[in-house]
Amino acid sequence: MLLAAARYGYPNAKVRALRSRKLTEQDYHFLLAARDLPACLVYLATTSYRPYLPDPEEGVPELSSLERQLARPLLDDYFKIVHSLPGTRERALILALFRRFEAENLKIVLRALFRGLSREAVSHLLYPVDQLSDLDWDVLWASTSVPELLKQLRPDVFGRSLQHALPQFEAQARPFPLEMALDSSCIRILQRAVSALGNRYDRTVSEKIISLYIDILNISWVIRLKTVYGLYPEEIVNYTLPGGNVITLGCLSRLARAEEIAEFIGHLPSSFRRELSAIRDWEKIGQRLEKYFVKALARIFSGRPFHIGIGVAYLLEKEIELADLITLLQAKAKKSTVEEISSRLPWHLTESRNVPAG
Repeated sequence: MLLAAARYGYPNAKVRALRSRKLTEQDYHFLLAARDLPACLVYLATTSYRPYLPDPEEGVPELSSLERQLARPLLDDYFKIVHSLPGTRERALILALFRRFEAENLKIVLRALFRGLSREAVSHLLYPVDQLSDLDWDVLWASTSVPELLKQLRPDVFGRSLQHALPQFEAQARPFPLEMALDSSCIRILQRAVSALGNRYDRTVSEKIISLYIDILNISWVIRLKTVYGLYPEEIVNYTLPGGNVITLGCLSRLARAEEIAEFIGHLPSSFRRELSAIRDWEKIGQRLEKYFVKALARIFSGRPFHIGIGVAYLLEKEIELADLITLLQAKAKKSTVEEISSRLPWHLTESRNVPAG
């Protein structure tokens, strides 16, 4: 414990200080009660997001640009946590988690290249990854074809996975196989970083978090691939991720074949089945899974304090906060009612249901 305290004393203090700046239940109450998007931004200026908001005298920005501006505090926190860690392997784990944002930007580059769009046309959609990314984005944007772009990537950082997906991309004539390959590559990079940790407790806690993350991703992906993309069960299983904790390949196969929600939930392991038993709408499953994941991440902070899992759990919490904030702002921009917005937000943010309109 003394060695762990010496190693993680400063990073632990840094993470807990950052965590204290997260949006509170009261913040969500007032954001939900705000009458419109400008009123939301006025209130948001009283929170830790204030330095990242546009100048109010310039008016309300395009929502897509605002979304990426609001991602900057999360990516700044990645930078702060990486530079608070003394060990190379621990920093590599946080950077592996960060790779998912590089992958999202790569998807935009691929889509732009596929559709003949310029960098300027989609720049507002890009995450601000400049502080930590080691990819040469200028070279990637200069590519004139997808195969040329893939050659610019390191084999161990997206390149190999995308090369394997290239034949499917060429056969289907759409970026979808490449995008799924990027998602899978991110998870493999993350799993390698967890396995490389030298401390057993660091590995145990990190594996627990990432395995649950993969389980929830797989459940969500099966639903999306089934209900949005209409893929066959065999195709759905091929796009899922290995490395979960309780969602096995056999379970994924059964989920992919389930036609009704009750049947789908019935095929889940008991821990998820209990959480989802009352759900009757496919869209509500993701909201309930988020609540389940948030509770699991919060438990990491009530256990032993000195380990890398504290940083991983916080960054995933902050990512969920960002996603929920964007959902709320999008709904306010559409002038949705409080009741409509509440139905789209995870239940742990709106359980009181007693938010008056502003």
